[in-house]
Amino acid sequence: MSAGAVPESAATWLERGRTCLQGGDLDGAQAALHHAAELAHGEGDGETRGAALNQLAAAAHQRGQTAAALALLRQALEHHRAQGNAAGAVQVLTNTGAILMWLGQYGEALRPLGEAYALFRTLDGHAGLLPPILHNLAHVHAQSGDLAQATGLTRAALEAALASGHARQEASAQLNLGSFLLEQGDCGAARPALLRANALARDLADYAVELASLDSLGTLYARTGEPWAARGAFERSVSLAVQAGARPGEVQARLGLGRLLLDQGEVAAARAHLELGLRAAQDAGLPREQAALHEVLSEVCEREGRVPDALTHARMVTALTRELFDAERDRRTRHLAVQFEVERAQHDAHLAHLRTELEHQGREQAERTVQERTADLVRAQHEVVTRLAMAAEYRDDQTGEHTRRVGHLAARLARALGQPDERASMLGVAARLHDVGKIGIPDAVLLKPGRLTAEEIGTMRQHTVIGARILSGGRSALLRLAEEVALTHHERWDGAGYPAGLAGEAIPLSGRIVAVADVYDALTTARPYKDAWTPEAALDELERGAGGHFDPAVVACARTVLVDVGAGLDDPAGPEPLLPQDDASAVLHVFEQVLVERTRELEHARAEAERLAYTDLLTGLGNRRAFEAAFAAWAAARTPGCVVVLDADGLKLINDTRGHASGDAYLKLAGHVLATVHPGQAYRIGGDEFALVGVEMEPAHLRAALDTALDAAGFGASLSLGVAGWEDGETPAALLRAADARMYADKATRRPGRPATSVCRDTAGIRAE
Repeated sequence: MSAGAVPESAATWLERGRTCLQGGDLDGAQAALHHAAELAHGEGDGETRGAALNQLAAAAHQRGQTAAALALLRQALEHHRAQGNAAGAVQVLTNTGAILMWLGQYGEALRPLGEAYALFRTLDGHAGLLPPILHNLAHVHAQSGDLAQATGLTRAALEAALASGHARQEASAQLNLGSFLLEQGDCGAARPALLRANALARDLADYAVELASLDSLGTLYARTGEPWAARGAFERSVSLAVQAGARPGEVQARLGLGRLLLDQGEVAAARAHLELGLRAAQDAGLPREQAALHEVLSEVCEREGRVPDALTHARMVTALTRELFDAERDRRTRHLAVQFEVERAQHDAHLAHLRTELEHQGREQAERTVQERTADLVRAQHEVVTRLAMAAEYRDDQTGEHTRRVGHLAARLARALGQPDERASMLGVAARLHDVGKIGIPDAVLLKPGRLTAEEIGTMRQHTVIGARILSGGRSALLRLAEEVALTHHERWDGAGYPAGLAGEAIPLSGRIVAVADVYDALTTARPYKDAWTPEAALDELERGAGGHFDPAVVACARTVLVDVGAGLDDPAGPEPLLPQDDASAVLHVFEQVLVERTRELEHARAEAERLAYTDLLTGLGNRRAFEAAFAAWAAARTPGCVVVLDADGLKLINDTRGHASGDAYLKLAGHVLATVHPGQAYRIGGDEFALVGVEMEPAHLRAALDTALDAAGFGASLSLGVAGWEDGETPAALLRAADARMYADKATRRPGRPATSVCRDTAGIRAE
């Protein structure tokens, strides 16, 4: 272009940007593509501008800038649609689905992918658009656990790429095929596919495919006992990612290399790569990868003896895992709302069909069928509403009765205020979702038994905004009303409420009604921290709040409507058509049981994870982390007893002469003996070292019990030990130093493989002789 041989145009800069992007020059790619987009805008070339924006989105995604990438894709799609460019729209929709899938939003990813496939089928002469769609659909199946279906789709994509002679698409297909086969454990079949992908990527200078294939090859080599080949693949992957500035790629490469180095015993080198990977993951906002890196770094710190740092990393794993769990729970809740809309659309379509049939069949029979289908919809709506309400309420109200009562009270108030019966009944259902936003409040705040701090109060108040966001986007009147209630039921008539500080009639009537019903039910219901108020006392309290907290007109109505509510919430005088009581009871019972069962499973899983985090898997004793916690608690309480540090004598000799299996058996036996002698307070703190906390047994008796059990097993080895009590120091560290020194002194006086003769205690402390 500088020589004048090639005219400067948007298309020329677009091609330059594509070349830079494929070669891993993200800075050059973004500069060229921005220029292409600007030139295209000036030239009125919407098609080229859309293509440049699509490529810019790919560059942003490779840098870990996901939100920016999705925004660019939305702009690109608008340009392609305005130009009637269906092929360009297919590419953009495919890339949108790929990014949503990468974010873990698999259900959301299917929408643009399905739209891309439907649009592709209307085109002729664009066979090259099919493989990327199949690739991404394969990944959706893989993430859903259906690897067989994923592999089949990938083979179809490979066949399409080979048929069209498209080398880049073949490289991507070989990469995906090899990765899926590797995930299924078929290393033999995965190897040629991954090698082919890597070779094609190098020939084509396609750094993204080369980077991903190197990561997969590194994993394959590590599994097949080729550590140096694995190391070379991971190091090349790190180099490529750093050179390109591709943060997500760098994170994966450093995680794989760090794990490999740790397995090879190169702990310091592993830590360096893992810490760099963690910084890259934090910069790119990758919580799953951060959790994986913290987990491996915890093991690194434990091997280095840096227990506090290991504990910090372990806590970060727990926090990130909880964050991901909450995000997934929010996503699943939103999916229920979408399901609600799908069922409504299906119902409307079926009604239209039935109304057409009215012209050909008997009106009475068809209308009866319409009523039956409407009842089916009511049950489906109530099922979804019940799931949403129970999901939120079950966390701090295991019966779910609060939401049901608030719905009932709100419907009665609405009728008394002159609302049409259909609208009042709809409010009775929507009000059940007023606290659905509690799903997004951490347990540490929601279930805190004491007074909340100012910061925690702010967090709790977010449940209104969270609830509205969960319910937002609904097309049905019911969901729109539920969104309104969730957002406004904590606003106050005097403007001092939250989240928006609305006042007076600026607050929707639905929110004003539910505010009164919510407070009334809270006052008249017994809680662990208070007795139930009488209806009369609760109504007096509402009247004191009229004009400040509450709408005076709603409170005045409450005096006439709610004074006799104690007669029972199932009073037939005010049934809600959308809430048939028989159906409600059955559905509630079913979902209460489901939620109870899921809660038990979750608690069991949490307990098991907690147990494993504090258990030595070889001996079944507590591990170093458990010892640190128990020792700190014992030291803080200063209860009587001693701390004992033990070392397995002759373990190296057993490993060298009889093999490591015998050494492991010896350690298991030592752990069993310690657990028998001092149950519940014995720990393996690393390698051949053990510890006991709070021992009140005489040292000589402890020694005799240990040696007798070990000799009976036929092992020519014993345990050296050192004991320290409170007279040896005021701090836990001083006690451990004293016990450790005595253990090594004991070991030095012993003949290899034989027990010492005695251990006694004098006024200066406990020592080995």
